[in-house]
Amino acid sequence: FGTNNLPDCSNMCHESSGSALNETIGIGKGSVSLEDIHQADLIIVAGQNPGTNHPRMLSALEKAKQSGAKIISVNPLPEAGMERFKNPQTPHGMLKGTPLNDLFLQIRIGGDQALFRLLNKLILATEGAVDTAFVAEHTHGYEQFAKAAEAADWDETLRATGLTRAEIEQALDLVLASERTIVCWAMGLTQHKHSVPTIR
Repeated sequence: FGTNNLPDCSNMCHESSGSALNETIGIGKGSVSLEDIHQADLIIVAGQNPGTNHPRMLSALEKAKQSGAKIISVNPLPEAGMERFKNPQTPHGMLKGTPLNDLFLQIRIGGDQALFRLLNKLILATEGAVDTAFVAEHTHGYEQFAKAAEAADWDETLRATGLTRAEIEQALDLVLASERTIVCWAMGLTQHKHSVPTIR
């Protein structure tokens, strides 16, 4: 073809991610580095099974955990690697393992958008949670975003997600306590008809 720039599986698997990120941050690629993961206060792992699909991520999550990060896993099925990661590169890791999840949200399939919309509503309603000066200077479309979040309803969200109010409130507490939050996702979010609005 005369070029070394060929599409790979991420072009298809994360096409919806690229579209959503382009609309929200202006670039269709990831915005964090491995070092950012190591220094995060909170990491939300949604719609992916790192132990099965990309096991090297588990060692990055383990390093973040050792630095004090909290981890929320949002997935319909429990992921053994997130419950207790056995790092084969250390004796302690092989014998004991490291629990990675601080909170596992066993969500119904397709319930992610409802969860994130309600969390957005609750964050926006929390005094001092939004850096209004940053929003005014660096964003556009914030009013539409806030209006969409405001429409979220507790009862509808509980039905759509299968989660309890206490679980969602626990997730909210972790989000509000964090200054450096990373949300990462994979095919569980990208491969359905509502993928772009969910990621957005």
